[in-house]
Formats: sequence, C-alpha cells, structure tokens
Amino acid sequence: MHYVLKELNVNMGKEEYDMYQDIPAKESGSTNECFGLPYEKFEDYLQKEINRKYNKVTFDDTPTISYIMYVDKRPIGLLCLRTEIDENWKKWSGNFYYRVRVSDRKKGYGTKMLELGLKEFRKLGFKEIYGQSSAGNTASAKVIENNGGILLEEDEGTRYYKITL
Repeated sequence: MHYVLKELNVNMGKEEYDMYQDIPAKESGSTNECFGLPYEKFEDYLQKEINRKYNKVTFDDTPTISYIMYVDKRPIGLLCLRTEIDENWKKWSGNFYYRVRVSDRKKGYGTKMLELGLKEFRKLGFKEIYGQSSAGNTASAKVIENNGGILLEEDEGTRYYKITL
C-alpha cells in the first residue's frame, strides 16, 4: 500500500468531499463542520480550513495545518497539526487531531496517519508534541501509544500524552 499526506488545497474535489461525508458530524469531542455541507460550498470550506494555518492562538482556535491521508490514491482521513498551542490547548486537545472515515476504520490507518504527521512535525522543528484521548476511546489511545505516546496522566476521563520526536 502507498500512503501519502497532502496538505489541503482548493483543488480537492468530489473524492475528498465524499470522505468528509463519511466522518460523523460529532464524535469523541470533535466536530466535522463539512458533514452535510452542500458540495457547492466545499471549496469555501477548504479555503477556510487552509487559512487556519495563519491563525494566532486564541481560546477558540490555533494555527493549524490540515492534511488528507491517501491510501493508494483514495482519501482515507484527515490529520490536523496545531503548530502552536498554549496551556489551554495542551489540556484541551494537544498538537494534533485526526479523523478516519467510518468505512475505513480498524485498519491501522489512524496509526499510519499520525506516523506521517510526526514526520511533518519534525520538519517544522518540533522536539515534542502533546495529545489526548478520551479514556473510553481505546482506538485513539492505541494510535497515540503506537506512535510513542507516553501517558502523562489520566484526569476526569481524559488521557494526556507526550510524544518525543
């Protein structure tokens, strides 16, 4: 199998749109704002997400670079890298989040996606990153642990991890 991450761009089309439609609108604390969005508005959605990499850290958002992972040219999931976080974001969500389309879960794609994301973090000069998962989300915990995540603590139903790069 051939795996590749591609940064979001406005030329993405129906295949990528269909991937977003195969990711629930809400689950495990994340929101897919593209779910149910008419295809005619997809390019505007992509542009908004692309522009996030120029954000400043605020209570509501961070500078974020978004990628789609392709397996043999098929879009499988979304990986977002937060390139700057504060203590609030370290506790709230960490440096990354990912979503795999429902039809392709339990195939190891989340682990591979984060592995590729760690390479991007290294290119950006990161030495360590932080992540978290809900204590009940064993799939997400496995993705992080399979990529070297060390459990720092579990507090009120959330598991906090650090990955040294």
